[in-house]
Amino acid sequence: MIDLRRENDIEQLRRIALVQQRQLELLLQKLRDKYEGDLEKLQQVLLEMEQRANEPASDQLDSDNSTSVESEWDEEDEDEDDEDDEDDEDQSKKRRKKRTQFGNTPQPNLPEVAVVCKLDEPDLVCPCCGGMLHEMNGQFDTSEMIDVIEARYEVKKVKQQKYACNCGGTIETAPGLERVMPGSRYSLAFAIHIATNKYLDHMPLARQARKMRRFGLEITTQTLWDVLRSLGERLETANDLLLKKALSYSVIGLDQTGWKRLEDKNAKPWQMWCITAPDCVVHRIKADKSAKTFVDLVGDYVGTIVCDAASTHSAGIHDAALSRTEGGCANNQIILAGCWAHVFRKFRDAKKDHPEANVMMKWIKKLYALDARAEGDRDRLFALRQTDSKRILEKMKAWLWSQVVLETLSIGKAAAYTIRNWDKLTRFADDARIPLDNNATERGLRGPVVGRRNHFGSKSERGTQIAALFYSLMETAKLVGVDPARYLHEAALASSRGEVLLPGDLAH
Repeated sequence: MIDLRRENDIEQLRRIALVQQRQLELLLQKLRDKYEGDLEKLQQVLLEMEQRANEPASDQLDSDNSTSVESEWDEEDEDEDDEDDEDDEDQSKKRRKKRTQFGNTPQPNLPEVAVVCKLDEPDLVCPCCGGMLHEMNGQFDTSEMIDVIEARYEVKKVKQQKYACNCGGTIETAPGLERVMPGSRYSLAFAIHIATNKYLDHMPLARQARKMRRFGLEITTQTLWDVLRSLGERLETANDLLLKKALSYSVIGLDQTGWKRLEDKNAKPWQMWCITAPDCVVHRIKADKSAKTFVDLVGDYVGTIVCDAASTHSAGIHDAALSRTEGGCANNQIILAGCWAHVFRKFRDAKKDHPEANVMMKWIKKLYALDARAEGDRDRLFALRQTDSKRILEKMKAWLWSQVVLETLSIGKAAAYTIRNWDKLTRFADDARIPLDNNATERGLRGPVVGRRNHFGSKSERGTQIAALFYSLMETAKLVGVDPARYLHEAALASSRGEVLLPGDLAH
């Protein structure tokens, strides 16, 4: 890399200038070809190039988001190729948004610390005359630098002052610092640090212990677990209340994923159940995903559950209804609604061998487009679903029956799956509260799924309970836009006062 500011060879500079001129001519020719007939757009691109050329070199080098016009050219070419592709799925990919900002990424959440750098005393001697250099009032070279302050652990020697009255009848002691539990050696902040590291940043306790030792703290994974469990015990009431709140909604989502048994890797894994509502994400780890477990979790629920087509869900509905039998008739209070995202995936997989699956995919996309057109207005959404959505569903059904005869093929299997669950899948058309899919619940499971790849599962049933508790509270905090660490701190303090605090209470 040649530093042009220090290069003294005129011939070398001339060669560099010629190369740059040629590159610029080629680039301009590319732009002319691309924007032929669109002079205004070409002028805008050239203006951006000129502005970028006028930026200080240091800004261009330090830019977190810097890019070249050539890279933009390549990206736009790729987008055009996608548009020319006859594949409908590729055509549906959104074009990349044109970059509107250049330079350093703003950091509004970081504190700013002013640092003044001065010469050491030996360097204050002028190299030209030997005189003393003096400060130029208000003259600085200014720049920004992002720095890191490493974690520091310390032992606080806490002294709680005692007070006595001259009457001899009263002795008072000043309150101490907040600990994870009364009498514990570890602070509440330390416990929250462990919890967020494990269940938010997916760092196993063994890895945390190793990192802490690098900073001078000698601690075992058993101690970390004991601290974590102590914090969980303070938050159990909030965790129970969160489930009750979720089940109070008229429409909820439900899904499951596996959770390994670390004490016996050959045993059947636990199942992490996830229940979601507009401002709740609730996790419960159970022994299995049977109908009995379904009833234990949501058997008393009254409303609509959006979920996949697992047979245990339907069996659970039946068992729950029988448990509420009135006058010899089953009392069905739970309604199941299907997930169109599952249907879309099945046809997307079938499309590899059967391009006609694209017909069904287009219709499903139109259902989503109609929902988006309502812009959150429930009355307008209901009207659109009753008219336009139902017309699409009628076309779908007729087409699906023509594909069911091919059930040995992937497209036939996808069609049969859709017809088999048609009543559940079409319930959304008569109830604007029901979403088209269960993606919100799948997003709620994303944190635990990433976490299990790092700490693999739980060793004991109590371990599953603590994991489910922290995932519930932290994922809910993320959902409602509250810092999970802040919520855990406030909720623990509330529990000391005999109060219960949910993440949504801090979102206002």
